[in-house]
Amino acid sequence: MVIRRGYMGRLVVTVACIMAAASVASGAEEGVPVAEKSAQAPLAAAQEDDMSFAVPLEEPGEEVEVETHRHLEASAGYRFLGVRDTGGRAAEYDYLHSSFAGDVRFVHLGKNLKLDVDGAFLNRKDYVAKFMFDYAGYYRLTARTESLFHNLDHERSNLAIVGDAAPSARYGITTRQDSVQFRYKLRDYPIHLNLGHWLIDRDGTRELRFSDYKFGSASNNLVFEPRRIRRLTNEGTAGFDAHLGAVNVVYSFLFREFNDRNGTPSYPHFDAMDGPSEHNEDPESRYYSHTVKLYSSPAGGITGAASYSYGRRENRSSLVTVSGADKARDTIQNAAGDFTYSPCAWFTTVLKYRHQEIDRNPPSMLFVPSLPSSQVAVRPGIDTRRDIVSANITMRPNTILSVNGEYQGIFQHRDNTGSTADKWDLPENSDTHKGNLTVLLRPFKGLRLRGLYEYTSTSNPLYDSDPELKHEGRLLAAYTSSGRWGVSASYRVAREWNDHISQTTHPAPPTGSETYVLPRDRHFVHGALGFWVSPMERLTVSGNLGFLRTRADQAVLFASRFNDQDAASEYVSQAEIYAINALYAASRDLDLSLAYQQVRSRSEFRPEGTTGDGITTTEGVRELSRLRSLEHFLSARADYRVTKHFGCSLDYSYRVYDSRVSSDGEGAVHAVTALLKATW
Repeated sequence: MVIRRGYMGRLVVTVACIMAAASVASGAEEGVPVAEKSAQAPLAAAQEDDMSFAVPLEEPGEEVEVETHRHLEASAGYRFLGVRDTGGRAAEYDYLHSSFAGDVRFVHLGKNLKLDVDGAFLNRKDYVAKFMFDYAGYYRLTARTESLFHNLDHERSNLAIVGDAAPSARYGITTRQDSVQFRYKLRDYPIHLNLGHWLIDRDGTRELRFSDYKFGSASNNLVFEPRRIRRLTNEGTAGFDAHLGAVNVVYSFLFREFNDRNGTPSYPHFDAMDGPSEHNEDPESRYYSHTVKLYSSPAGGITGAASYSYGRRENRSSLVTVSGADKARDTIQNAAGDFTYSPCAWFTTVLKYRHQEIDRNPPSMLFVPSLPSSQVAVRPGIDTRRDIVSANITMRPNTILSVNGEYQGIFQHRDNTGSTADKWDLPENSDTHKGNLTVLLRPFKGLRLRGLYEYTSTSNPLYDSDPELKHEGRLLAAYTSSGRWGVSASYRVAREWNDHISQTTHPAPPTGSETYVLPRDRHFVHGALGFWVSPMERLTVSGNLGFLRTRADQAVLFASRFNDQDAASEYVSQAEIYAINALYAASRDLDLSLAYQQVRSRSEFRPEGTTGDGITTTEGVRELSRLRSLEHFLSARADYRVTKHFGCSLDYSYRVYDSRVSSDGEGAVHAVTALLKATW
């Protein structure tokens, strides 16, 4: 398999070939008779003569023969793709181009050398490869590379004030992740050295939408244009772990850096800024941290752990039209402690403590050349402190019943939260208390029941999206009968409130400000039902039904520069999922499968007809927010084993997205994949 993108792909394949050759040499060495290995140290040299084991001790120079296992399988073929209309929503995470496809797996398991190489290639933007190498537990190297393509929407508008710079463009982003971990064990010491590297690379194009608006201007407009995305994040780690008797020590250093390789967009002339300006920046940043952990070995049913981390985050903004943000710094400190007590097999209790402090150091001034007063004062950053305390108790009095209870307290404090005079005033302190009880019951063979109830209460929620009060219940039941059929069902219901959400208007003088209370009541209902049955020896049929519904009742403030612009509203989002699958072994050499899935989705935002002044209408808002869609997915597959070592497969899939409101995003994707397989 050839991977065209990413150094990690080339590294994995290259190292795989080298290690495969090494495994052949190692296997040959492992097959040498014992008599030819007289120079090796005897395994029993350090054993005492008076040990009274029933199994006789090995003779000096004798080694245990370990059989080496090797397995290799590979497939190669072509994937034919056909697209109708857009296709991006029908196959959202699929690169819509035909391509060669295949996969490979090689495994070598010997006495000392263990090697595992696994990879699959769908197209040049969708692949995965994994590599694992271990030699006698002293050296271990693991590597992974994977890539995925995401189709993005292209929003269009017929409004006269909208200018679309690329009306026929198609948008999408490729996300690639690479990781490498190396672990080395000192032969005569209980110490491991650890090195790691992680990378995420996003490359593609997305639609950027922004407005150039100024009160009293006749040239206001909305701009839709492509934006090139080239963002790279690198993370490196180095450290060690050591076993020091009853205590184990871990140290780790982490360094992470984010780079925007394509720079910040700039608009030639912002009417509101009276000149050119950069906008929609994704500021580059840098972060590093030191972490120390101590934990005890399990002994006497008691274990403990503690850790401390110190980190620093730096803003590396490169803006020209606004400068000074690159001086922003955050200091982050984390501490944690765990204690576990298990005096017997049926009782366990766990206590946990977490502490976090974030000290923000923003610049005192920003420099904006386009403003009459080029220096702009910056308000102090919001420093935060969070403490989390939790206690968990698990009891298993017998094999039928298990009970788990947990309490969690979250205590948060913030400084520099503003005041009413600053036109923003956030709560300084917020306490959250959460408790849940879970019961697991197995009354007889094949039946499993699970129930959960959770209660959450928060004083002064830090954000309007957080609830003040929440109740949640879950039920799960599963039954399997003698391996011939089974059924499962789950149900989740939740309700949350926040009656103290408020917003203040800031109209032009002489009109005074007013504060509006906008309470929210939200309901969640999730249900699922599934079954599987084997009516005959070679046939298995399964089906699933899912239902998800969210409803929120909340008053909404439509404008903050005028009073009496509030209105009660309701938001509803609902989806139903239906799926059925069938697997049939037609013969010893032929397997057939068929699957179908349908997803029905709808959502709607329904405000009252007029706002609080009785004059301003909300007509058109409901129609603009309405969504209705129907998605179908059909898949059929056949696998045929021609001989013991060779076979083939044919796979067909069909995806379609149908919008019931407009034609935006509608389309279908056909895919046919034919593969030849070989196994050794």
